[in-house]
Amino acid sequence: MKLLVRIGALLAVVCSLGANMSARACSVCGCGDPLLTANDPAAITGSFRLQMDTEYLRMDAGTDGRPGYTDQLTQWSYRFNAVYRPLDALSLTATLPLVSKTIHTVGFGTNVTGSDLTGLGDIELGARYALWTSVNIGTRRVQEFAVSAGSLLPTGGHNAKAPDGTLIDPHGQIGTGGWGPFAGVHYRLEQGDWLAYASLSYRLRTEATYFDRSKYKFGDALLWSVHGQYQPNQRLALDLGMDGRYANADKATAADGTVTDPVDNTGGTVLSVAPGLYFNAAGGLWLFVRGQVPFYTNLLGQQGVKPSVVTGFQFQLL
Repeated sequence: MKLLVRIGALLAVVCSLGANMSARACSVCGCGDPLLTANDPAAITGSFRLQMDTEYLRMDAGTDGRPGYTDQLTQWSYRFNAVYRPLDALSLTATLPLVSKTIHTVGFGTNVTGSDLTGLGDIELGARYALWTSVNIGTRRVQEFAVSAGSLLPTGGHNAKAPDGTLIDPHGQIGTGGWGPFAGVHYRLEQGDWLAYASLSYRLRTEATYFDRSKYKFGDALLWSVHGQYQPNQRLALDLGMDGRYANADKATAADGTVTDPVDNTGGTVLSVAPGLYFNAAGGLWLFVRGQVPFYTNLLGQQGVKPSVVTGFQFQLL
């Protein structure tokens, strides 16, 4: 039962939706549960654990003011995460991302690199607290209701310049330049070898200011996930769920005060199938691979979200 509790919550929710997890994705979109790592196998029972994962994602959007052209954003994220549980009901998390972003503008037979940046991204801090937990050993049933809160910190560089001295598109910057506070609610139900999990969160975005006196605000977003997980044996766990996001369109303010609200080709709804596989390699060491495959989109303007994949490992120290 103890091992089942440890394994279950990690496999419950993952969202990339093809772009932000905050520190766990790019600045274009957002992902489901911002505190995924507070629920993984080591974090659910241990007091301290470390994780490292790698994420690849792609997203396309129409080039502003250039009909027929498309900006293709490719992002690699390398995330270092720590989870500390001073109390059984409380999990504290910190995530440090190294991000590499490239934007190619394509159209009419051309392919031009608009930006290619690598550096420290926006750090994310968060906390999750279980308000109510019910354990029935006889029926092997565990239920939990929790709340969470935290924020992205504007630690990533957001003032990178193009060769001509102009500001690189905010979506191509390593950091967002603003704060990203969030709050959410979470429900988990375990029954024997099965687990179900649901999460609903809302993330706000503050406005970033750039060296050329322009400003940009990424859209606030509602994020949700519903997952089911099965553990056929003690070393293997299989997860399948749906992750969703509705984001408001972005807002831009030029140096002369001209406001563009909404920004073209930003915001909208994405639903993704999210499979995952997790393997206990030895002791407290877990290996995992998970993906998000969009099956429904209702995006504003010209946008396209591609499938994404995350691989990594985590190790319980205490």
